[in-house]
Amino acid sequence: MNAPLIWIILPLFVSIVLWFLKERSQLVIWLASGFCLLLAFLAWRVPVDSLVQLGPISFTISSTLTFLGRSFILAASNSAFLILIYLIGAFWLFGSIAAGVPNTFVPLGLALISLLVAALAVQPFLYAALLIEMAVLLSIPMLVPPGKTAGQGVIRYLIFQTLALPFILLAGWAAAGVEANPTDQRLLIQAVVLLGLGFALWLAVFPFYTWVPLLAGEAHPYVAGFVLSLLPTVVILLMLDFLNAFTWLRVYPLVPEVLQLVGSLMVITGGLWSAFQRDLSRLFGYAVIMESGFSLLAISLGNQAGLQVLTASFLPRLLALGLWALSLSIIGKQGFVDFDSLAGLLHRMPFTAVGFLLAYFSLGGLPLLAGFPMREILLEGVAQHNITVAFWTLIGNLGFLACGFRILAVLVKSNEKTWKIQEKWTQIVLLIGGGMALFLVGIYPRIILSGALNLLRAFAHLV
Repeated sequence: MNAPLIWIILPLFVSIVLWFLKERSQLVIWLASGFCLLLAFLAWRVPVDSLVQLGPISFTISSTLTFLGRSFILAASNSAFLILIYLIGAFWLFGSIAAGVPNTFVPLGLALISLLVAALAVQPFLYAALLIEMAVLLSIPMLVPPGKTAGQGVIRYLIFQTLALPFILLAGWAAAGVEANPTDQRLLIQAVVLLGLGFALWLAVFPFYTWVPLLAGEAHPYVAGFVLSLLPTVVILLMLDFLNAFTWLRVYPLVPEVLQLVGSLMVITGGLWSAFQRDLSRLFGYAVIMESGFSLLAISLGNQAGLQVLTASFLPRLLALGLWALSLSIIGKQGFVDFDSLAGLLHRMPFTAVGFLLAYFSLGGLPLLAGFPMREILLEGVAQHNITVAFWTLIGNLGFLACGFRILAVLVKSNEKTWKIQEKWTQIVLLIGGGMALFLVGIYPRIILSGALNLLRAFAHLV
């Protein structure tokens, strides 16, 4: 038995089985979310490459699986990532019980998670580009259910993500040449440029992010949130893997400067466009753009503090995006699409309105919420390197918060004197649970800081 068989092949097999049971949607949701929790528990408690004793039975779970000449390696240092992704997977899959998603979402979502784990485990890791492309192709039926036509955002998403594939593969060819001849500056520049373009397309950095708000506005809010939250997280971890593997890339002087420039532009433009946005679905896309920008800023710091902030922000970010997507799905069921039509929603659907606001202001870094501690540390670190970048980044963040206060003013504006609760009990439970989690992480940030250090164990050359 080996670790990739448990955390990659087995969930892929389970997703195939669940596909044939998809008509029984609630059963499939419970099975898939419970299975993700089981995998997270095994990643926490079962040691890899060590002897496991179960009564009279003893065995060893190896870290390596070889398939078609390629190795999939999930060592003990990857356990924190496995815990994170499968806990978040359980959170998103179970939340779909109240989001009204198509019945294909859960089996396809579980298969998508297994492919993303495989992308981080494959060696040589340049083959991760092929697995990411497979995950992108698999996400298309999730975003465009049968009977619907793909919109402009989905088509752009597919084009930009597919264009990243040849750049990453060509960068691998150039990187092999740099490893053989480190003094060849021409080849070194080619490798850096190709790699930068590949990751720029994957992460939808400025100016390649036009498809993100379009996609968020076209697809089901919960499905779009699932794809737009998990995929960038895995790509960020792949970027750290590249930096960890190639010394010439870590020491290249322009890398932190470019990351800082691009990251700040994403935060500034995303925040300023958010300030004038009136579509809540597209606003979700701008929030994703800003979060990717903050991730690049954290990497650009080039120290352990920046990487710790980056990894510690994963859980608050995914929780807030999940709560936002769930709230948006519930609002969409009631027909509230236009910004002005949200007037008085707090009186009609109080739990949904409060859940949405908590998720929004957590992503905006409001104090006492989960996003605040990491946002404060990051801005302080950026200010120590470049006060101008920190100032404009703060302006972008304030633009995002300004839109949040506009939404708050609209939600509380009502002529109704009575309060109504139109949400179902499952929706209320999930909304309350998500809101409490954001408060808990915001008040006790040490809960995630210790886990962030465990995530960094997989990148020994960066810390």
